Amino acid sequence: MAGNSADSNERAEIRRLASDPTEVRVTKSVEYSLLTHHLSKEDVCDEIVAWIDTGNRVKKVVLRGRHVGQAAFEMKPRINNVLFYFKLTLCELGEPGEYALLISVHPDY
Repeated sequence: MAGNSADSNERAEIRRLASDPTEVRVTKSVEYSLLTHHLSKEDVCDEIVAWIDTGNRVKKVVLRGRHVGQAAFEMKPRINNVLFYFKLTLCELGEPGEYALLISVHPDY
């Protein structure tokens, strides 16, 4: 699975959840990164929707660490002329408490 692109169903689920920022959670490190770069969760959600709507590649990877083995999705949008790296995972899809979890949001070094 590493290095593959998200399929159309995965892209649709990511877009659906990102379209409603209340369905998106952030880790503490993402919270700090957003503050550092003067971005809101809504800004990131808008970028994710635009990224998918434009047909850009959403890379599918496998997580290590806390969510080991779970699929995650990477995107590299440009915000205010800065290339960013986003990584998110989908949690509890199809369940009443489903959400997207933003794991990384930072400039792409």
